[in-house]
Amino acid sequence: MSKPLALLLAGSALAATFPAAVRGQTIDYGALEQVFGEPVTTSATGKPQRATEVPLSMTIISADDIRRAAAVDIPGILREYSDLDVWQFSRGASDVSVRGYNQAYSPRLLVLVNGRQVYLDHYAMTAWNTLPVQLAEIRQIEVVKGPNTALFGFNAVGGVINIITYNPLYDDVNAATIRVGTDGYREAGAVGTAKLFGGKLGARLSASGFDADEFDTGGESFQAPYRHAPQRRALNMDTLAQLGPDTQVGVELSQSQVQQNEFIPNFAITANDYTVRSAKSTVTSATGIGLVEGTAYVNSAKISFNAPQLYPRQFTVENTVMVAKLQDLFKIGAAHSFRVAGEFRHNEMNTAPGTGSNSGGAATIAYDVYSAAGMWDWTVSPKLNITTAARLDHLVLERSGGKDTANPYSNADYDRTLTEPSANLGLVYKATDKDSFRASVARGVQVPSLLELGYESRNSTGSVLGIGNPDLDPTIVTNAEIGYDRLVPEIGGKGSVTLFYQLTEDIKASPGLDFIRTAPIRVTQFQNIGDSTAIGTELGLKGSSPDGWRWGADYRLEFVSEDLSKDNGRSTLGALVSDPTYPVMFEKGTPHHLLSGRVGYTLGQWEMDLFGRYSAAYDMPYASSQASAAVYGSQHVAGYVTVDARLGYTLTENLTVAVQGTSINLSEHDETSGSAAERQLFLTVSSKF
Repeated sequence: MSKPLALLLAGSALAATFPAAVRGQTIDYGALEQVFGEPVTTSATGKPQRATEVPLSMTIISADDIRRAAAVDIPGILREYSDLDVWQFSRGASDVSVRGYNQAYSPRLLVLVNGRQVYLDHYAMTAWNTLPVQLAEIRQIEVVKGPNTALFGFNAVGGVINIITYNPLYDDVNAATIRVGTDGYREAGAVGTAKLFGGKLGARLSASGFDADEFDTGGESFQAPYRHAPQRRALNMDTLAQLGPDTQVGVELSQSQVQQNEFIPNFAITANDYTVRSAKSTVTSATGIGLVEGTAYVNSAKISFNAPQLYPRQFTVENTVMVAKLQDLFKIGAAHSFRVAGEFRHNEMNTAPGTGSNSGGAATIAYDVYSAAGMWDWTVSPKLNITTAARLDHLVLERSGGKDTANPYSNADYDRTLTEPSANLGLVYKATDKDSFRASVARGVQVPSLLELGYESRNSTGSVLGIGNPDLDPTIVTNAEIGYDRLVPEIGGKGSVTLFYQLTEDIKASPGLDFIRTAPIRVTQFQNIGDSTAIGTELGLKGSSPDGWRWGADYRLEFVSEDLSKDNGRSTLGALVSDPTYPVMFEKGTPHHLLSGRVGYTLGQWEMDLFGRYSAAYDMPYASSQASAAVYGSQHVAGYVTVDARLGYTLTENLTVAVQGTSINLSEHDETSGSAAERQLFLTVSSKF
């Protein structure tokens, strides 16, 4: 039996061994939202909670918000909220971060679909177009701000986005969408749900794809002949079966194929091809010791990089992640809820082989992680609730296979272990029926990516070897915040204020080629380069009226300072010929001010929504020589205001036509040192059946 299949079966079998006592089921988000009159989430603590009761700062984007958005993809929708930084490097590729610290291949945001990681571990990043779900099958997008490693594990350090799809057993989603737009954009998608065996089995199947032309405003370097026209194809299947009154079993399968142009962390452009597959099984059972859930999944990603200015040929990375998790959620008395969990993770990747006669052949870098976690939610009184969560991760690293002759590390140098704790502590005090106060502190852990640990490849001339660093330390993010929320019935909404402080230690980065070992060839590698602090505030206000109006506004003020010491790398390579430069610019690269606003109105069969976003100016790194990426400069991005809009008309109960536009007030504007983002217009026809 293969190892991936064994892990899947093991996760299911462990959960199924507990005897049934009461009805076991997955969360019916729709039913609970109707009961409480507000969204319900599990992304804050691991237990179902009303959105107003979570002990940390959180935004929930509803299915109605998604349907009425002017944007046609998830990063575009996230852009409408000022606590999220969204940079569009090209038509196909965007990077997203929470509370600043954005960069190419942003590593600080863990992205999940129904709790399954879609964040790619090879380079610690999210390729948003590879997410297999389409907008029509998303119930809500849950944005957790700040570290939540104690719940989700490594890399949930800046924040977490958990995309929740409709439950195939409880919800019927049957829809088709056709969309055309400027610059050759064309998209089609369909999703259908079936209930079988008297409603005991629900299955949802979706398929979607788009083609488009690349932005044509990127300058000479972006017009390279090898660049892709962005393209996406995706399939997703989600099934859930009620085996009895106490047990449910679910299986999810997906595949996506994507081609797009990207900026990798050294700010060189690459034309990348992705094939991403996943398989997940879940068993949930109510037992005499609580609600037990066993989950196992396998993610595989094959990514081909094409950048002739950097590498002599295309090279391909293959990354496999296998996870098996068992958890128990139970109560002791009326005031205490507990969650205990254990997890095993196996993560492996082939290292990019060297070139020519210096290549030692393909190699594999891998690690196993053994984790134990717990959560205690204590209702001290009707007004006060305290939540404590802790997790311990033990990582075992190894490398096997050949290596470049100039690589100073042996495979034995990769025999390393890391043991890191993470924790979250939060409280909510309900002063009145309308007023709530929040306070929380969290410690998150971001482990080095597989490429940062074990990368190996010569440049296009063969004169420079890039290698990983097995001695890298994890990045630690400590976050403290206080907040105040007030329900405002007079406007049909709520307001919120949050103050936060964040400390980031041992930032990791890839240097320029100035980081040199003199013999036998020049060598560059990843390093820990310093620390950073951030302080800021977030303000939010939203409301709606019975006569069809809805509106909201968000504002973030943030200041980042950094101490990036060029000589604090822990390299074993010997003397430096010159100081290294790094493509990291968080202090100047995080805008001090972000403001977003939205207003909408429904009148009969018409829906009208307008979105605005203001970003203050910032600077970002830029590889001054695309051929060698040897020196990083700074490119200034001027402050900008963008306006998005959607006008929808319901022709019949099941047929809607909409005209949408993003950045309609600007023909183009700079967000990055890559291609300028262009105005985009769309015509969308959607049907329910």
